[in-house]
Amino acid sequence: MEKLLKANLLATRHLLILDEVFRSNYPPYADWARKLENFPFYDELRKEVYVGGKKKGRKGYARQMVLGDLIEYILTGRGYYFAIRGVEEFKNFIQILMYISNMLILLEDISVDVKLRNLVLKELYKNLGEAFFEEDAQKQKYQSLMAYEGIIARDKGKEHDEFLDSILPKRVGIAPEILVYCWLIRKNYGYVIPLLLAQRLLGKGKSITPPDFLLIRSKGEIFGLEVGVGKERQIASFCSITGIPVFTVGIGSVEQPQPYRCDKCLRWIVYCPFVIDICKENKDKPGQVHVSCSECSYFKSIEEVVKCPYVVYYGKAHNYAGEVAERRYHYRCVKDDLIVKEEIKVAPEKHLVAALPTVYGIEYLSEED
Repeated sequence: MEKLLKANLLATRHLLILDEVFRSNYPPYADWARKLENFPFYDELRKEVYVGGKKKGRKGYARQMVLGDLIEYILTGRGYYFAIRGVEEFKNFIQILMYISNMLILLEDISVDVKLRNLVLKELYKNLGEAFFEEDAQKQKYQSLMAYEGIIARDKGKEHDEFLDSILPKRVGIAPEILVYCWLIRKNYGYVIPLLLAQRLLGKGKSITPPDFLLIRSKGEIFGLEVGVGKERQIASFCSITGIPVFTVGIGSVEQPQPYRCDKCLRWIVYCPFVIDICKENKDKPGQVHVSCSECSYFKSIEEVVKCPYVVYYGKAHNYAGEVAERRYHYRCVKDDLIVKEEIKVAPEKHLVAALPTVYGIEYLSEED
Protein backbone atom coordinates (compact mmCIF):
# COMPACT_ATOMS: atom_id res chain seq x y z
CA MET A 1 0.00 0.00 0.00
CA GLU A 2 3.07 2.23 0.15
CA LYS A 3 2.42 4.15 -3.09
CA LEU A 4 -1.22 4.82 -2.21
CA LEU A 5 -0.41 5.98 1.31
CA LYS A 6 2.48 8.18 0.14
CA ALA A 7 0.20 9.72 -2.49
CA ASN A 8 -2.28 10.48 0.28
CA LEU A 9 0.52 12.10 2.29
CA LEU A 10 1.36 14.28 -0.71
CA ALA A 11 -2.26 15.37 -1.03
CA THR A 12 -2.34 16.25 2.67
CA ARG A 13 0.97 18.08 2.40
CA HIS A 14 -0.35 20.00 -0.62
CA LEU A 15 -3.33 21.25 1.39
CA LEU A 16 -1.10 22.04 4.36
CA ILE A 17 1.20 24.18 2.20
CA LEU A 18 -1.78 26.11 0.83
CA ASP A 19 -3.00 26.71 4.38
CA GLU A 20 0.45 27.80 5.62
CA VAL A 21 1.04 30.22 2.75
CA PHE A 22 -2.41 31.83 3.03
CA ARG A 23 -2.23 32.10 6.83
CA SER A 24 1.16 33.81 6.58
CA ASN A 25 0.50 36.08 3.60
CA TYR A 26 -3.21 36.83 3.27
CA PRO A 27 -4.81 38.61 6.27
CA PRO A 28 -8.47 37.84 5.43
CA TYR A 29 -7.67 34.11 5.33
CA ALA A 30 -5.51 34.34 8.47
CA ASP A 31 -8.38 36.04 10.32
CA TRP A 32 -10.76 33.15 9.63
CA ALA A 33 -8.00 30.64 10.44
CA ARG A 34 -7.59 32.22 13.90
CA LYS A 35 -11.35 32.09 14.45
CA LEU A 36 -11.34 28.42 13.53
CA GLU A 37 -8.34 27.56 15.72
CA ASN A 38 -9.91 29.34 18.71
CA PHE A 39 -13.33 27.77 18.22
CA PRO A 40 -13.93 25.74 21.40
CA PHE A 41 -15.18 22.58 19.65
CA TYR A 42 -12.63 22.53 16.84
CA ASP A 43 -10.40 20.04 18.66
CA GLU A 44 -13.30 17.60 18.95
CA LEU A 45 -13.51 17.57 15.16
CA ARG A 46 -9.74 17.05 15.01
CA LYS A 47 -10.20 13.80 16.93
CA GLU A 48 -12.25 12.47 14.04
CA VAL A 49 -9.21 12.83 11.75
CA TYR A 50 -6.55 11.37 14.07
CA VAL A 51 -6.64 10.52 17.73
CA GLY A 52 -4.25 8.70 20.01
CA GLY A 53 -6.03 5.54 21.04
CA LYS A 54 -9.45 4.10 21.73
CA LYS A 55 -11.91 5.06 24.43
CA LYS A 56 -15.55 4.13 24.87
CA GLY A 57 -18.35 6.47 25.91
CA ARG A 58 -20.14 9.56 24.62
CA LYS A 59 -16.87 11.50 24.48
CA GLY A 60 -14.84 8.52 23.43
CA TYR A 61 -12.67 8.16 20.36
CA ALA A 62 -11.63 5.41 17.99
CA ARG A 63 -8.34 5.63 16.12
CA GLN A 64 -8.98 2.28 14.40
CA MET A 65 -12.05 3.72 12.69
CA VAL A 66 -10.08 6.74 11.44
CA LEU A 67 -7.37 4.51 9.98
CA GLY A 68 -9.93 2.20 8.39
CA ASP A 69 -11.88 5.10 6.90
CA LEU A 70 -8.71 6.46 5.30
CA ILE A 71 -8.04 3.17 3.49
CA GLU A 72 -11.67 2.78 2.45
CA TYR A 73 -11.72 6.35 1.16
CA ILE A 74 -8.80 5.56 -1.13
CA LEU A 75 -10.43 2.36 -2.40
CA THR A 76 -14.15 3.18 -2.50
CA GLY A 77 -14.01 6.97 -2.60
CA ARG A 78 -11.41 7.33 -5.36
CA GLY A 79 -10.71 3.86 -6.72
CA TYR A 80 -13.78 3.69 -8.93
CA TYR A 81 -12.33 6.38 -11.19
CA PHE A 82 -9.61 3.88 -12.09
CA ALA A 83 -12.05 0.94 -12.29
CA ILE A 84 -14.33 2.57 -14.90
CA ARG A 85 -11.56 3.21 -17.43
CA GLY A 86 -12.10 -0.15 -19.15
CA VAL A 87 -12.55 -3.89 -18.78
CA GLU A 88 -8.90 -4.59 -18.01
CA GLU A 89 -8.72 -1.71 -15.54
CA PHE A 90 -11.78 -3.09 -13.74
CA LYS A 91 -10.15 -6.52 -13.47
CA ASN A 92 -6.96 -4.90 -12.21
CA PHE A 93 -8.98 -2.97 -9.63
CA ILE A 94 -10.43 -6.26 -8.34
CA GLN A 95 -6.91 -7.66 -8.11
CA ILE A 96 -5.71 -4.60 -6.19
CA LEU A 97 -8.64 -4.91 -3.76
CA MET A 98 -7.76 -8.55 -3.16
CA TYR A 99 -4.07 -7.79 -2.64
CA ILE A 100 -4.86 -5.05 -0.14
CA SER A 101 -7.37 -7.28 1.65
CA ASN A 102 -4.61 -9.86 2.13
CA MET A 103 -2.28 -7.20 3.51
CA LEU A 104 -4.92 -6.00 5.95
CA ILE A 105 -5.56 -9.59 7.05
CA LEU A 106 -1.85 -10.10 7.69
CA LEU A 107 -1.69 -7.02 9.92
CA GLU A 108 -3.73 -9.07 12.38
CA ASP A 109 -0.81 -11.45 12.91
CA ILE A 110 0.72 -9.12 15.50
CA SER A 111 -1.87 -10.57 17.87
CA VAL A 112 0.29 -13.72 18.04
CA ASP A 113 3.73 -12.50 16.87
CA VAL A 114 5.16 -10.73 19.94
CA LYS A 115 8.43 -9.66 18.29
CA LEU A 116 6.66 -8.08 15.34
CA ARG A 117 4.03 -6.49 17.59
CA ASN A 118 6.65 -4.81 19.78
CA LEU A 119 8.52 -3.58 16.70
CA VAL A 120 5.30 -1.99 15.38
CA LEU A 121 4.59 -0.36 18.75
CA LYS A 122 8.13 1.02 19.05
CA GLU A 123 8.12 2.44 15.52
CA LEU A 124 4.73 4.07 15.98
CA TYR A 125 5.84 5.78 19.21
CA LYS A 126 9.22 6.71 17.73
CA ASN A 127 7.69 8.38 14.68
CA LEU A 128 4.47 9.83 16.13
CA GLY A 129 5.77 10.85 19.53
CA GLU A 130 3.27 11.93 22.15
CA ALA A 131 0.58 12.30 19.46
CA PHE A 132 0.39 8.52 19.60
CA PHE A 133 -1.40 8.93 22.96
CA GLU A 134 -4.47 11.08 23.46
CA GLU A 135 -4.08 10.92 27.23
CA ASP A 136 -1.91 9.30 29.91
CA ALA A 137 -4.24 6.30 30.18
CA GLN A 138 -3.41 5.37 26.56
CA LYS A 139 0.32 5.57 27.28
CA GLN A 140 -0.12 3.26 30.24
CA LYS A 141 -1.93 0.75 28.00
CA TYR A 142 0.96 0.98 25.54
CA GLN A 143 3.53 0.28 28.25
CA SER A 144 1.47 -2.62 29.55
CA LEU A 145 1.20 -4.16 26.09
CA MET A 146 4.95 -3.72 25.49
CA ALA A 147 5.62 -5.69 28.68
CA TYR A 148 3.20 -8.48 27.73
CA GLU A 149 4.89 -11.44 26.03
CA GLY A 150 1.85 -13.57 25.23
CA ILE A 151 -0.70 -13.86 22.44
CA ILE A 152 -3.90 -11.86 22.14
CA ALA A 153 -6.20 -14.57 20.84
CA ARG A 154 -8.31 -17.50 22.01
CA ASP A 155 -9.29 -15.81 25.29
CA LYS A 156 -5.70 -14.88 26.11
CA GLY A 157 -4.48 -11.33 26.58
CA LYS A 158 -7.99 -9.86 26.61
CA GLU A 159 -6.85 -6.96 28.80
CA HIS A 160 -4.66 -5.75 25.92
CA ASP A 161 -7.21 -6.21 23.17
CA GLU A 162 -8.51 -2.62 23.23
CA PHE A 163 -5.15 -0.93 22.70
CA LEU A 164 -4.11 -3.44 20.05
CA ASP A 165 -7.42 -2.72 18.35
CA SER A 166 -6.60 1.00 18.28
CA ILE A 167 -3.37 0.68 16.29
CA LEU A 168 -4.82 -1.30 13.36
CA PRO A 169 -7.34 -0.07 10.75
CA LYS A 170 -10.77 -1.38 11.77
CA ARG A 171 -9.24 -4.60 13.01
CA VAL A 172 -11.04 -7.74 11.77
CA GLY A 173 -13.81 -5.65 10.19
CA ILE A 174 -12.14 -3.84 7.29
CA ALA A 175 -11.09 -6.84 5.19
CA PRO A 176 -14.64 -8.34 5.06
CA GLU A 177 -16.05 -4.92 4.10
CA ILE A 178 -13.60 -4.56 1.20
CA LEU A 179 -14.18 -8.17 0.12
CA VAL A 180 -17.97 -7.68 0.15
CA TYR A 181 -17.52 -4.56 -1.99
CA CYS A 182 -15.16 -6.46 -4.30
CA TRP A 183 -17.72 -9.26 -4.73
CA LEU A 184 -20.75 -7.02 -5.22
CA ILE A 185 -19.26 -4.80 -7.92
CA ARG A 186 -18.37 -7.79 -10.11
CA LYS A 187 -21.71 -9.57 -9.77
CA ASN A 188 -25.06 -8.57 -11.30
CA TYR A 189 -27.09 -7.81 -8.19
CA GLY A 190 -27.33 -4.09 -8.90
CA TYR A 191 -25.36 -0.87 -8.57
CA VAL A 192 -23.44 -0.54 -5.32
CA ILE A 193 -23.36 2.60 -3.17
CA PRO A 194 -20.72 2.28 -0.43
CA LEU A 195 -21.72 4.04 2.78
CA LEU A 196 -18.63 2.93 4.66
CA LEU A 197 -17.57 6.56 5.02
CA ALA A 198 -21.04 7.85 5.84
CA GLN A 199 -21.91 5.94 8.98
CA ARG A 200 -24.20 8.73 10.12
CA LEU A 201 -26.68 10.40 7.77
CA LEU A 202 -27.62 13.92 8.89
CA GLY A 203 -30.95 15.63 8.34
CA LYS A 204 -33.84 17.26 10.17
CA GLY A 205 -31.39 18.19 12.92
CA LYS A 206 -30.92 14.48 13.69
CA SER A 207 -29.00 11.49 12.39
CA ILE A 208 -29.59 7.88 11.45
CA THR A 209 -27.10 5.05 11.08
CA PRO A 210 -27.22 3.55 7.59
CA PRO A 211 -26.02 0.12 6.48
CA ASP A 212 -22.58 -0.31 4.94
CA PHE A 213 -23.92 -0.48 1.37
CA LEU A 214 -27.02 0.35 -0.62
CA LEU A 215 -27.88 -1.82 -3.60
CA ILE A 216 -29.88 -0.13 -6.37
CA ARG A 217 -31.74 -2.56 -8.61
CA SER A 218 -34.08 -2.28 -11.55
CA LYS A 219 -37.73 -1.29 -11.10
CA GLY A 220 -36.85 1.08 -8.27
CA GLU A 221 -35.74 -1.56 -5.78
CA ILE A 222 -33.29 -0.45 -3.08
CA PHE A 223 -31.81 -2.72 -0.45
CA GLY A 224 -29.37 -2.08 2.36
CA LEU A 225 -26.50 -4.44 3.14
CA GLU A 226 -24.85 -4.46 6.56
CA VAL A 227 -21.59 -6.37 6.94
CA GLY A 228 -21.39 -8.44 10.11
CA VAL A 229 -23.83 -9.72 12.70
CA GLY A 230 -25.03 -8.21 15.97
CA LYS A 231 -26.41 -4.94 14.59
CA GLU A 232 -30.11 -5.78 14.72
CA ARG A 233 -31.15 -2.62 16.61
CA GLN A 234 -29.27 -0.39 14.15
CA ILE A 235 -30.84 -2.19 11.18
CA ALA A 236 -34.33 -2.07 12.66
CA SER A 237 -34.06 1.68 13.28
CA PHE A 238 -32.90 2.40 9.71
CA CYS A 239 -35.62 0.19 8.22
CA SER A 240 -38.40 1.76 10.26
CA ILE A 241 -37.35 5.32 9.36
CA THR A 242 -36.59 4.84 5.65
CA GLY A 243 -38.68 1.83 4.67
CA ILE A 244 -35.58 0.33 3.00
CA PRO A 245 -35.10 -3.36 3.82
CA VAL A 246 -31.63 -4.36 5.02
CA PHE A 247 -29.85 -7.70 4.73
CA THR A 248 -27.05 -8.81 7.04
CA VAL A 249 -24.18 -10.07 4.88
CA GLY A 250 -20.65 -11.32 5.29
CA ILE A 251 -17.90 -13.36 3.68
CA GLY A 252 -18.02 -17.16 3.73
CA SER A 253 -21.00 -18.27 5.82
CA VAL A 254 -22.70 -17.35 9.09
CA GLU A 255 -21.34 -20.52 10.68
CA GLN A 256 -17.82 -20.14 9.30
CA PRO A 257 -17.15 -16.48 8.42
CA GLN A 258 -14.01 -15.57 6.53
CA PRO A 259 -11.18 -14.77 6.72
CA TYR A 260 -9.98 -17.88 8.54
CA ARG A 261 -7.29 -18.23 11.18
CA CYS A 262 -4.95 -21.23 11.10
CA ASP A 263 -5.84 -23.26 14.18
CA LYS A 264 -2.22 -24.36 14.62
CA CYS A 265 -0.11 -21.20 14.46
CA LEU A 266 -3.11 -18.87 14.97
CA ARG A 267 -1.95 -16.63 12.14
CA TRP A 268 -4.44 -15.63 9.47
CA ILE A 269 -4.99 -17.33 6.12
CA VAL A 270 -4.84 -15.15 3.01
CA TYR A 271 -6.38 -15.62 -0.43
CA CYS A 272 -3.98 -17.32 -2.83
CA PRO A 273 -3.08 -16.12 -6.36
CA PHE A 274 -5.32 -18.80 -7.93
CA VAL A 275 -8.35 -17.53 -5.98
CA ILE A 276 -7.50 -13.94 -6.88
CA ASP A 277 -7.40 -14.95 -10.55
CA ILE A 278 -10.85 -16.55 -10.20
CA CYS A 279 -12.25 -13.38 -8.63
CA LYS A 280 -10.54 -11.13 -11.16
CA GLU A 281 -12.15 -13.07 -14.02
CA ASN A 282 -15.45 -13.37 -12.08
CA LYS A 283 -15.52 -17.15 -12.52
CA ASP A 284 -16.78 -18.04 -9.04
CA LYS A 285 -20.46 -18.80 -8.48
CA PRO A 286 -22.70 -17.34 -5.77
CA GLY A 287 -22.53 -19.57 -2.71
CA GLN A 288 -19.24 -21.20 -3.74
CA VAL A 289 -17.10 -20.96 -0.59
CA HIS A 290 -14.02 -22.88 -1.70
CA VAL A 291 -12.18 -24.46 -4.60
CA SER A 292 -10.03 -27.59 -4.51
CA CYS A 293 -6.30 -26.97 -4.83
CA SER A 294 -6.25 -29.87 -7.29
CA GLU A 295 -7.81 -27.43 -9.78
CA CYS A 296 -5.07 -24.84 -9.35
CA SER A 297 -3.72 -23.52 -12.65
CA TYR A 298 -0.31 -22.81 -11.11
CA PHE A 299 0.55 -26.48 -10.47
CA LYS A 300 0.26 -29.69 -12.48
CA SER A 301 0.02 -32.24 -9.67
CA ILE A 302 -0.78 -32.67 -5.98
CA GLU A 303 2.93 -33.26 -5.40
CA GLU A 304 3.51 -29.70 -6.63
CA VAL A 305 0.45 -28.28 -4.86
CA VAL A 306 1.71 -29.27 -1.39
CA LYS A 307 4.81 -27.12 -1.99
CA CYS A 308 2.67 -24.00 -2.45
CA PRO A 309 3.19 -21.55 0.45
CA TYR A 310 -0.53 -20.69 0.42
CA VAL A 311 -2.01 -24.20 0.44
CA VAL A 312 -4.59 -24.81 3.18
CA TYR A 313 -5.57 -28.10 4.78
CA TYR A 314 -9.21 -28.46 5.87
CA GLY A 315 -9.86 -31.41 8.13
CA LYS A 316 -8.86 -32.99 11.41
CA ALA A 317 -5.45 -32.20 12.89
CA HIS A 318 -3.82 -31.42 16.21
CA ASN A 319 -4.42 -27.73 16.83
CA TYR A 320 -2.51 -25.11 18.84
CA ALA A 321 -3.70 -26.71 22.09
CA GLY A 322 -2.75 -30.21 21.02
CA GLU A 323 -6.38 -31.20 20.60
CA VAL A 324 -7.76 -32.89 17.50
CA ALA A 325 -10.07 -30.44 15.77
CA GLU A 326 -11.58 -30.17 12.29
CA ARG A 327 -10.46 -26.73 11.21
CA ARG A 328 -8.52 -24.91 8.53
CA TYR A 329 -4.77 -24.94 8.83
CA HIS A 330 -1.79 -23.77 6.87
CA TYR A 331 -0.69 -27.07 5.37
CA ARG A 332 2.91 -26.24 6.29
CA CYS A 333 1.86 -26.08 9.95
CA VAL A 334 0.36 -29.59 10.06
CA LYS A 335 2.03 -31.50 7.21
CA ASP A 336 3.90 -33.72 9.68
CA ASP A 337 0.76 -34.55 11.67
CA LEU A 338 0.03 -38.30 11.27
CA ILE A 339 -3.70 -37.62 10.96
CA VAL A 340 -3.06 -35.14 8.15
CA LYS A 341 -0.68 -37.47 6.33
CA GLU A 342 -3.33 -40.20 6.29
CA GLU A 343 -6.09 -37.86 5.09
CA ILE A 344 -3.92 -36.44 2.30
CA LYS A 345 -2.95 -39.93 1.21
CA VAL A 346 -6.62 -40.94 0.85
CA ALA A 347 -8.28 -37.77 -0.54
CA PRO A 348 -5.97 -34.80 -1.16
CA GLU A 349 -8.48 -33.00 -3.41
CA LYS A 350 -11.01 -33.04 -0.54
CA HIS A 351 -8.71 -31.67 2.14
CA LEU A 352 -6.46 -29.25 0.24
CA VAL A 353 -8.80 -26.36 -0.50
CA ALA A 354 -8.67 -22.60 -1.01
CA ALA A 355 -11.36 -20.32 0.37
CA LEU A 356 -13.35 -18.18 -2.07
CA PRO A 357 -14.58 -14.84 -0.67
CA THR A 358 -18.24 -15.30 -1.51
CA VAL A 359 -20.95 -13.14 0.09
CA TYR A 360 -23.62 -14.77 2.22
CA GLY A 361 -26.90 -13.16 3.23
CA ILE A 362 -28.40 -12.23 -0.16
CA GLU A 363 -29.45 -15.72 -1.23
CA TYR A 364 -33.03 -14.54 -1.76
CA LEU A 365 -31.94 -11.97 -4.32
CA SER A 366 -31.33 -13.10 -7.86
CA GLU A 367 -28.78 -11.63 -10.24
CA GLU A 368 -30.17 -9.29 -12.85
CA ASP A 369 -29.59 -9.35 -16.60
